[in-house]
Amino acid sequence: MRLRPVGVLVGATFVLGGLASVAAAEPRGGLNDRTERVTGGSGGGRVSAEASFSGVIVDNGSASSGSLISSSTWKPPACYFAPRWTAPAFKSWWEGHVLPMAGKMESSDFQSDLTREHEELYGPEGVYPDHNMEHQEDGTWWGVHINPTARGTAEAMSCYRGASYLWVEHSDPPPSMSGIPDVQVLAELAYEHVDIPGLSFEVSPAADAQKVNLATWVWLPASELGSVSVTARLDGYASLSSTVTARPVSVSLDAGTADATVHAGSGGCAVSSAGVIGAEWTSARKGETPPCGVTYHRATHATGGYELSATVTWEVSWEGSDGSGGDLPAGEFGSSQPVQVQEVQTIVR
Repeated sequence: MRLRPVGVLVGATFVLGGLASVAAAEPRGGLNDRTERVTGGSGGGRVSAEASFSGVIVDNGSASSGSLISSSTWKPPACYFAPRWTAPAFKSWWEGHVLPMAGKMESSDFQSDLTREHEELYGPEGVYPDHNMEHQEDGTWWGVHINPTARGTAEAMSCYRGASYLWVEHSDPPPSMSGIPDVQVLAELAYEHVDIPGLSFEVSPAADAQKVNLATWVWLPASELGSVSVTARLDGYASLSSTVTARPVSVSLDAGTADATVHAGSGGCAVSSAGVIGAEWTSARKGETPPCGVTYHRATHATGGYELSATVTWEVSWEGSDGSGGDLPAGEFGSSQPVQVQEVQTIVR
């Protein structure tokens, strides 16, 4: 394996903030399914070109209403290290962007240090002469990729502290070192791309015809309770992937007012043995308390309506291409609908 960490800043070490996972040591295939994206453009008198890699690719293909949100403080990684440039693209990036930008910096020390280190690494007598153009068919430059949902955050900015570049031969597996996605990191990156379909909750009485002190039944049919999955893979390495699966397990209700009683178990409205959440109201259930529902105690004629919210809790698990697997933090996804509550009119004769 011809692999060597290459620092960008003088004295820099290979550190990626927020990533502590080390890739597993099991044999993995080399780069074999590159998905390069090529772009070009000009601006400010400078022409730029890029032939780069997509990092971690997430495949789902499902229609959705939104993405899963962790019900805890856990967050997916803010960044990771992955294939980034071909040798020509890496050279173009340095000569067309980094070095000209350094020339505009107010600090002459920074400019001279960066220029000197570039010469030591990529100059004619450097570690990788001419950005390894002579071996452009043999390998790829790896660099930092920021998780799109983390852009602009402090965690993402810390990813560039001491960031480095790696040259990795196409025939070698992904290096086993901190910051390189293994199957668990791929699963964590896939987590927030689990696309949750729109779930259609049923209520009885109808949302615009709720009655004071009359229980409202809420249910979710079995047809709405299927699992959803998403797979993440490292661009260029078809044998390295993880599939994350989310399964709905319960619903919590919020009546939208303190003048109401919510009917649910201690863990919310759970999935029953029949595979549904809650129960559909029928005339045979008249007078019963619903297993999942709400009873409003005040009409809405003076308040303009209540917002009845239902939040589904999803259990999340993952399975890697190497046969390993585990659980990820439970996630939530909610929806709401306005309800109107009417007084029940009685006539005294």
